[in-house]
Amino acid sequence: MKGITRQAKTEIAFMPKDDCCCTAMLSALVHTAGALSFGREGIGAEIISETPCVVSVAALLTKRLYGAECEFSHNQLSLKGGYVLEMLFDLGILTYEGEGVGAYPGISGFVVAEDCCLRSYLRGVFLGCGSLSIGKKYHLEMSFSTLVMAQDVIALLGSFDITAKVLARHEKHVVYIKGSESICDFLALIGASKAVLAISELVANRIASSQANRCTNCDLANADKTVATSMKQIECIKKVADYVTDPKLTTVMNVRLNMPESSYEELASELGVSKSTIKYRLKKLEKILPEFRPLSLRKRSNSPGE
Repeated sequence: MKGITRQAKTEIAFMPKDDCCCTAMLSALVHTAGALSFGREGIGAEIISETPCVVSVAALLTKRLYGAECEFSHNQLSLKGGYVLEMLFDLGILTYEGEGVGAYPGISGFVVAEDCCLRSYLRGVFLGCGSLSIGKKYHLEMSFSTLVMAQDVIALLGSFDITAKVLARHEKHVVYIKGSESICDFLALIGASKAVLAISELVANRIASSQANRCTNCDLANADKTVATSMKQIECIKKVADYVTDPKLTTVMNVRLNMPESSYEELASELGVSKSTIKYRLKKLEKILPEFRPLSLRKRSNSPGE
């Protein structure tokens, strides 16, 4: 399913209702898609994304919270000015370490103090570093520069009963969710309802296709079994045809010869009798076959050692 990541990100790239949720979402974006710079002009920050709506929503959040007009292109947002240092402390990106200032490696608790803020933060995380892959399997992942951040996100997901794991890949720490159900739970949590619907429809179609294939395979197997049984019965009928005088048996013999590929149900329908009656009469022919075998064959089969 191509474009599902962009579709989901476009769907959730909107400003939350409350300022606290805006702060949580912007914090996640800076943490996951941001880079800090330190120079003579002071501290600055950039948010970079291949998805234009991510940069756009980051600019809108910054303007709402700090009244700042930001420079941005389709894939990069530059944050400069005296408000940036204040913003980074507000977002829990920077913290005081003794007499100095340092970058906080994980999620600051005050940023996600409310459930609504947790959802907004996870929305920002997926916007900043999330990707969704729908092939033979269902896979969602989010990549972080620190293990602390990855573990904090796993803890947030766990608070909503969503199971995630982490692995190391190319100096990154990747949090991943597997399985369509868990992925849909996460997408629903962050507001990507259209993406949930698209995945649910895909799952339903795959289940229906799989069931249809199983039914087809079962039908083919049953057809092969029917043909094999019919050939055996026809061979038997040809051997006893000249000796059977019972009209019930001769009737079923003729029908089987004329309908070699038909099932018991079809034979029964043709004669207007039950399926069990057809099976009984054909079995009876198989049982009486030894009585009409040539004498030489009967003697051979009864000879010692066989």
